[in-house]
Amino acid sequence: MSGRATSGRDSGSDRPDCTATPSSDPAADDEYSRRGFMETAGAMATAGATAGLAGCTGGTSEGDFLWWTMRGYIPEEEEAIRNAAEEFEDWYDGEVNLTTDVVTWNQVFEQWMSAIQGQSTPNVSEMANEHAVDYGSSGVVQPNTELFEEYDDWYETPSFWGQYEDDVWGFPWFIEVRNLYANMDILEDAGHDSIPETWEEMVHMAMDVVDETDKTGFVSSGSQDTGTGQALYGATVQSGGSFFDHDGEQWSVELDSPTSLFSHLWMASFQEEWDIGPGGWAGMDGTDAEQLYRGGDVAFMINSGDTANEMASDGEEVGEVTELSTIPEGPMGTNTAFMGGSCLSAFESDYTQHDVDDEQSMEFIRYMTLPDTMEGYFPEAAPNFLPVREAQDEIQPFTENTTDIPDEWIDARLEQAEDTARYGISGPEQNAPFLGDLEGTTDAYSIAISAILGADEDPKEAIVSQANQVRETITDEVDYDLGENTDEPDLDDAPDELQAWIQGDGDTPQIWNPYE
Repeated sequence: MSGRATSGRDSGSDRPDCTATPSSDPAADDEYSRRGFMETAGAMATAGATAGLAGCTGGTSEGDFLWWTMRGYIPEEEEAIRNAAEEFEDWYDGEVNLTTDVVTWNQVFEQWMSAIQGQSTPNVSEMANEHAVDYGSSGVVQPNTELFEEYDDWYETPSFWGQYEDDVWGFPWFIEVRNLYANMDILEDAGHDSIPETWEEMVHMAMDVVDETDKTGFVSSGSQDTGTGQALYGATVQSGGSFFDHDGEQWSVELDSPTSLFSHLWMASFQEEWDIGPGGWAGMDGTDAEQLYRGGDVAFMINSGDTANEMASDGEEVGEVTELSTIPEGPMGTNTAFMGGSCLSAFESDYTQHDVDDEQSMEFIRYMTLPDTMEGYFPEAAPNFLPVREAQDEIQPFTENTTDIPDEWIDARLEQAEDTARYGISGPEQNAPFLGDLEGTTDAYSIAISAILGADEDPKEAIVSQANQVRETITDEVDYDLGENTDEPDLDDAPDELQAWIQGDGDTPQIWNPYE
């Protein structure tokens, strides 16, 4: 599995005098891939042999405390988080000499493994809950169940994001969501003066853009890419589906269900049926899509908040004509969007560089997620950082906006935060140690849709193949066999709410259906 520790520290063993030295690369892509986590997992023994050689610090002193964050991409955000963390030294009732190390997402997987092998991990690290659950089931990170249960105002998806076998292994820190970006100048040229409220309106408006202007109607990433899978998953949930389920005893895979077939065909229709996507879309990752939108060449884009932050901070002309909104309402009447984000997890003392008690690590997690503390860095992280529970809605910049980000953008992000879903988590309403691996080996479940868009692969065959790959991976990790599916899904078995799209009834555009 993705983060398995293969050795622990005996209670009487000596602590090493060095720690893994994470490096910061602000130019690196913040939209990381867990594929790198998988690739290094197979080489853990090698990493363990060399881990103790990196980052020697020459010893530790009483009160030393180390935490890692991946927030090194926006200088102002990093500085604000560093400053807030440093104030823990005065907040905590005891001696603390705190160090903040910044690691980039594309490097942290190897750094975690090396630090575990070298018994030199930080006391607390930013992670995604998939990592925390994996490490927790391995005995590498501590459960934070008691701290988590002190609060009862969690948003829905964060409320079970870190749950596994009756414990919570990652304490939700922030979430970030996908929104719809709309270039109002382009829409006005196409005869529209408002943003779409439904899928139908979005597709029709995008068609008008193509017909009436020289611009592109819609863009998201379309390649085998993390962002592609995220957009696809959002569409699947809005169609009433999920990628997984859990009946209390066993997991099941829904990636090749009729609803999943529909969402793959719906997304492919942007290129194959409605011709509203850009040329070369099948080869575009998230950065390519963002550049196309920021160049003023496309009416609609689904993307995360980093793009909005950069457009506002740089005073870009396209930002002046952009409206940010929740994802348009799908067939099931929801505006659900994919949810990203991070948690904070405390490593077990058997693996940490600095020997501190469990209470101190938990108090640091508590401190960093208190509304009063978050007010110190959330304005610099807007609109990418969003609350994980209701009490955090009452902090800046959600009540008093002191940023360069338009109020309407922040309001749209905050509204979207209450209606989110995360692949692997939302259907079963719990986590599992193998989910991080699966996200990596499938590029966020984008293998099938990229094969359909870019290689003209049969959609039914593509999604069944991807689903069986997932079943095989899960079977290798659990004590039951999910088996292989040999039955292809049928659109006739899709929910009734989807049939208007399948048949093209009334004002609903018909999806691409190569099986008619």
